[in-house]
Amino acid sequence: MGEITGLRVAIAVNKKDVWFCRICIASIRYYYPDVEILLLKDELNGKFSTKEIETKWNVQLVDFSVKKFGWSAAKIFFYTDERFKNDFFLVLDSDIVFIGKLLEKLEMLTRNADVVVSPEAEIDPYAEWVQRIYFDVKKAEQRNEKYKYPGYFFNAGQLLVRGGKFSKDDFASFFNYEQFPYWKDLAVFPLVDQSMLNYLLPVFSETGKIKVNATYKYMLWSEADELKEIQLDAVKKGTRFPLLIHWAGALRVPYLNKMSGSDILLFFENYYYQRICFGSVLRVTRKIRPIGEYYLRIIYKKVKKTGKYIFKSE
Repeated sequence: MGEITGLRVAIAVNKKDVWFCRICIASIRYYYPDVEILLLKDELNGKFSTKEIETKWNVQLVDFSVKKFGWSAAKIFFYTDERFKNDFFLVLDSDIVFIGKLLEKLEMLTRNADVVVSPEAEIDPYAEWVQRIYFDVKKAEQRNEKYKYPGYFFNAGQLLVRGGKFSKDDFASFFNYEQFPYWKDLAVFPLVDQSMLNYLLPVFSETGKIKVNATYKYMLWSEADELKEIQLDAVKKGTRFPLLIHWAGALRVPYLNKMSGSDILLFFENYYYQRICFGSVLRVTRKIRPIGEYYLRIIYKKVKKTGKYIFKSE
């Protein structure tokens, strides 16, 4: 379906979301059979194998001296890694799926930029909810006169970044590379990399350290109304929606029928397992435990709320 060589993709993955990472990678490979994909593997939640992904889907594992990262920390190590200097990377969380040929569009946006974000316009940056999801803008303005609200925020689960543009010193006030759990000042910047980058990128842009492109909204929320208008046939063609979908904050379980956009997820999950030996069997057996845990959580919540539980098939 065509190819692009100017961009590379890096995906953060841990034991709890490796099932979603498989779907993410399948969606990228569906449109881009040869684009370079890197895995940023986090073993804080336990060791897990990515050999199948690496060998069957031509994916490379980034070798870090650190193996256990925690909340978004692997991405911060990656952003400041000199090995990837000057190359552009679309850095993703695992709970993301491509629904079209996006990389060509993003490559155009890098021509005069170091970072490309998917903007979320917000008229009132002082709203109470902004403090929870991003940071307290009023405090940021008081702390640093160089911070000026740019007219948008962005979700940090998808970010196109020029490798090596940031140094460890750039993040030193927010992130301690030597000591787990790494993150600092969570009282003011509660959502780790998302809080930090939404604050720092406008500052770095103001001082001329970087150029930020925020002209194209390339991420759809999984619960957005727009998703209801997207037909699977158009996704299969790949030319109508140069976008990705992010399930941030939404229900995320291997029981895909329970999730929004389930037809898209099931399509790419099927695409993944078509390439795997005994894929149809693995596809089922890998879901037994997580689906069981899903229903146990439902039972627990209902018992906790009502003191009793009557089973009903859903």
